[in-house]
Amino acid sequence: MSRTPTTRLHRAARGAAIVAVGALALAGCAATGGTGAAPGNELTIGVVTEPENSPDPIVDGSLAGYNIYYNLFDQLTKLDEEGAIQPSLATEWSSNDDFTEWTFTIRDDVEFHDGTPLTAEDVVFTYETVLATPDSDNLGYMGMLESVAATDATTVVFTLNSPFSPWPSITTAQSIVPQEVYTELGSEEFAQAPVGSGPFSFVSWTRGVDYVLAANDEYWGGAPEVETLTFQTVADEEARLNGVISGSLDIALISPNQVSAIEGSGVDVASRPSNGATFLGINSTTGPLADARIRQAVWHAIDGEELVSAVLADRAVANDQIVAPNVTGYVEDAEGPAFDPELAESLLAEAGYDGTPIALEYATDGRIPMSAEIAQAVGGYLETVGITVELVGMDQASLSNRIYGTVDMAGLYLNTWAPSTMDGDMPITNMFAGGQNDYAKSPETAALVAEQRTVAGADRIEVFDRLAAANFASAYLIPLFTPVADYAVAPGIDWTPRVDGEYSLADVTFAD
Repeated sequence: MSRTPTTRLHRAARGAAIVAVGALALAGCAATGGTGAAPGNELTIGVVTEPENSPDPIVDGSLAGYNIYYNLFDQLTKLDEEGAIQPSLATEWSSNDDFTEWTFTIRDDVEFHDGTPLTAEDVVFTYETVLATPDSDNLGYMGMLESVAATDATTVVFTLNSPFSPWPSITTAQSIVPQEVYTELGSEEFAQAPVGSGPFSFVSWTRGVDYVLAANDEYWGGAPEVETLTFQTVADEEARLNGVISGSLDIALISPNQVSAIEGSGVDVASRPSNGATFLGINSTTGPLADARIRQAVWHAIDGEELVSAVLADRAVANDQIVAPNVTGYVEDAEGPAFDPELAESLLAEAGYDGTPIALEYATDGRIPMSAEIAQAVGGYLETVGITVELVGMDQASLSNRIYGTVDMAGLYLNTWAPSTMDGDMPITNMFAGGQNDYAKSPETAALVAEQRTVAGADRIEVFDRLAAANFASAYLIPLFTPVADYAVAPGIDWTPRVDGEYSLADVTFAD
């Protein structure tokens, strides 16, 4: 890992900080394996995980994969710092009156990394290939896409099978691949040596270790200042923090309880509210949780404000909606069930709850920082009102496989959802219209999910309001909070976190 010579001047001060953080540093040394810095604008990002599947943007739609794709490829549109949709490959777009047809105008000055021009045909090929790939993660948010066609070299028309007003948000997430190269190589080989049109080009990929990119000096949006970009997989949060302090990493996500630990270390902290909601999923089809009164009791038993302050050191905001405040679909004045342990006890008595244990499954590491502490706190709240809780911890992969696999969850489970499109359609579809988190299969909520796709603006937010009210009444799942995303950042680096929590690094600059 190396950076500018200016950054190396801070190494002595940062070395002293290693002593200050004590156990954190010792725990992380072996995992990061940092070496001395050398001149050059190189940037190393400590990422929590890597794509479980081959990193092909046609097939893979993981958050870990997007970190790569947003730097290696271009998309039709992009998100700005506030989450608003802006032009990228597409310079403009419009829809017909009922949102079933969308027309995009494509830039005519873009080349792939191999020097071939990017045209409307490549866009068509990309979306058609997603539709023709049964195991593509991206099909989950393209179910409304009927067909796509190029009417000329710079015009693409999407035809949908039903109204879908947030379609432009979908185009922020799908990377465009070159038709000729992808056809020749196929998915697996393309993932080994991908060709994009983004600000960085592929160098190497070592499974479980790192993914390396180099600056695309011919990038249509301007060459990035970062010359070499490396995503290094560092699952352990203490190792990530120590990596930035010691100099083996430049930027890394840290947990809420680590923010105060690095004050005065010489390392910066970059923070912003995330686009996610952490929630209790509920299997409402079996056991005590099949009774809405017991689900409501669970909600009333949890003190969301105290959870945020006492467990998360105020590095989150209590939130009783399944979309974050900065995501389209959040309702400003909607208020969910209040913390009321006496009401919770009354509801349990009314339902005749007999103390049958209720499982609370959670990951011991991975996507939700301090997930074990959160689960223990929630379990404590429930035990206080008389609910018997069985805490069941497991690794993130095992929990994800249970949630998104074919096995029903045992009862309660701790999960999170952060829509990369910054639009609420994706989470509410999954949670209230037949997705993996939707155990209730309520016709009422499914109808509301469909309705919000047919309207826009304030009319759409009004539908989200009714959907939130339906969940407040029946407690199909219980939102807990929206976290603040905190990153340790090495000195001498000017970087603003993306609103969706992904890494887009073309605009990073270094101190002189």
